[in-house]
Amino acid sequence: MSAADWRDALRARLQDSAVTFDAPLRRAVTLRVGGPADALIELESERDLLALLALAEERALPVHVLGRGSNVLVRDEGLRGLVLRLGLAFRTLRIEPDAQRAEAGAGLANASFVEQCRERGLGGMEYLVAIPGSIGGAIAMNAGAHDGETAAFLETVRVCEGGAIRTQAAGDFAFGYRHSSLRANEGRLVLGGTFRLEALPAAEIRSRCERFTLWRREHQPRDFPNCGSVFKNPPGDYAARLIDVAGLKGRRLGGAQVSEKHANFIVNRGDASAADVLALVDVIRETVHSRTGISLELEMQVFPLSTRERQAAAS
Repeated sequence: MSAADWRDALRARLQDSAVTFDAPLRRAVTLRVGGPADALIELESERDLLALLALAEERALPVHVLGRGSNVLVRDEGLRGLVLRLGLAFRTLRIEPDAQRAEAGAGLANASFVEQCRERGLGGMEYLVAIPGSIGGAIAMNAGAHDGETAAFLETVRVCEGGAIRTQAAGDFAFGYRHSSLRANEGRLVLGGTFRLEALPAAEIRSRCERFTLWRREHQPRDFPNCGSVFKNPPGDYAARLIDVAGLKGRRLGGAQVSEKHANFIVNRGDASAADVLALVDVIRETVHSRTGISLELEMQVFPLSTRERQAAAS
């Protein structure tokens, strides 16, 4: 089956969504590196989602979920098959102040979620203002900061799996530190979630948001593109501290550099390739391990996964 055939079939099946073929993904990710996608779809309905997943199964096309492009590295060869981003239809928010509950679409930006909940007197998840990205990513990776994490507030998840969409209890998924079975299993796509929040004065919520935003500005790089934290913190320590004491702060390979402001960030100095970033990741891991015996684990997601990475994700 030729590429033209499946592209024509994809166009025919999408009723609400837009598709761009041979789309340069460096424009769609915050690190600003990576090759093109065969097809980048801005998804605008669950109907279209089910239709394109059926097509992908029929034509053996890989499916990738990009989200808002933070915490992601796309390799220089790009992504084959279908790459999904959730559009406006998945950026909804329904708030029940009396029940202290908020139901959010996976495409809703973290900061927007926090602000809209604040306006209705609900808080607790203000740490999300320090995490670029969307609610779907926050759920799938159990995003957290400042002693808060998403799973602690999550009640239900709306998920697409096996060609069906359903709502399940959050307890059905294995949440851990910066991890869940939603992230590891490529066959699942988070479409939204329901959160149990706290009734708090708007001034208190605003104060927390301002404090976390100020912390981010003071401690994290803003002068060059980056994807957020590259490595998970090992138990009882911080990846940034280990990278710093290993003498790697400011280390540069090609256009990629360990941030001089926060050692757990890799920044794109303007002309970095994905290969530059991955080579620097290897240097960091090898140097930290040789000096401390600690093996740093990636928090950043790399697409496409290698065969070894796919096997590890499925285990």
